[in-house]
Amino acid sequence: MGMLSWSIFIASLAFVIYVFIDLKDFEEYVVRLAPVRPSEGKLARTAKNTINNIEYVLKGEIVNPECQVIHNGAIYTGSVTGHLYKIVNDKIVKVIDVSKDNPKCKYNLCSVPLGMRYWKDEKVVYADAMLGIFVADFKTGEIKQVFTSRTYIGGWTHLFPDDFDFIDEETIIFTDMNPKCGFERHIVCFFEYIKDGRVITLNLNTGAWEVIAKDLLTPNGVVAHPDKQSALVSSTSASQILRIFYKGPKKGQVEVFADGLPGIPDNIRQSSSGKSFWIAFYESSVNGERPLYQRWSEYPKLRKLLAMLPEHFRYISATLFSSKEKVIIEMDFDGKIVSSLHDPEGRLSYVTNVVDDGKDLYIGSVSLPYIRRIRNFRNLS
Repeated sequence: MGMLSWSIFIASLAFVIYVFIDLKDFEEYVVRLAPVRPSEGKLARTAKNTINNIEYVLKGEIVNPECQVIHNGAIYTGSVTGHLYKIVNDKIVKVIDVSKDNPKCKYNLCSVPLGMRYWKDEKVVYADAMLGIFVADFKTGEIKQVFTSRTYIGGWTHLFPDDFDFIDEETIIFTDMNPKCGFERHIVCFFEYIKDGRVITLNLNTGAWEVIAKDLLTPNGVVAHPDKQSALVSSTSASQILRIFYKGPKKGQVEVFADGLPGIPDNIRQSSSGKSFWIAFYESSVNGERPLYQRWSEYPKLRKLLAMLPEHFRYISATLFSSKEKVIIEMDFDGKIVSSLHDPEGRLSYVTNVVDDGKDLYIGSVSLPYIRRIRNFRNLS
């Protein structure tokens, strides 16, 4: 056997061993998803709600800004490089380097800031998929950890904090998306359809926490409900919005708030009106054109084949066959669709966050190096 043949054999053997180890605990779940809502009524694309112009803010200056917060004319956001930014008039005016004390901690190695909210006095709270929950002070540049992802909860030793919202002045409710896989391997848990996610409340001042709901399928984005007893949580793989009660007579109960959504939902954010919220879709499923892993939700052995792919191709396959047309939805707190915005050209892929300042819409992505902006969005709906 020649050197080339030996090299191919060794590489193939190494790959087989890697896949066996990586997927040795892959469980085969059969999941039946609700049909995708038809594109009619408020979900129909019209000449008026079709997006024509998209601006690209800070293109090439910022890497994969997953979430944005708007406060007093400033935009706060984070990057998968482990940086936090304050942006005013499309210019970066302040940067906090989360990994400044550890130069080896760059780009998905140590810190991945995801969900973010403004708290008070130039302080923002953010969920770090790798490390936990933090408070960042943009006045001083200081960062304080208030919860570690290494907290042992319910048999899991490494949480995946994804997103959160405030339920009072010092308490947040956050999602632990996939503690089995963590951020590093979460795509495998997506393909597995394991219900290991939790929703947890956390007091930022005392550090006290409580598991409100468990055994959830990929809980992701969070927005507090105006009833002050529940929160809405996106279930990414199920294309659902759940309503989870954190206090009152229904505390701990989980209800399906909205089903059959036309995409795989990520963050959900209250609109500037306070009467509705935006649903960001990482990929869209307009007219039922779902991504491959959702089409195979009832076929776990086929999904396991996707999980066997090299990591880069796993992510490609996760969005394969989703619709070219992309959509953003505005929904009220009774579960009715208020408006929808459509991009038939496919420019709104990989959307992880949608917020508005009353005039313009800002769109984040964990996969693209810029923030997208749609001017005068109310003229489109």
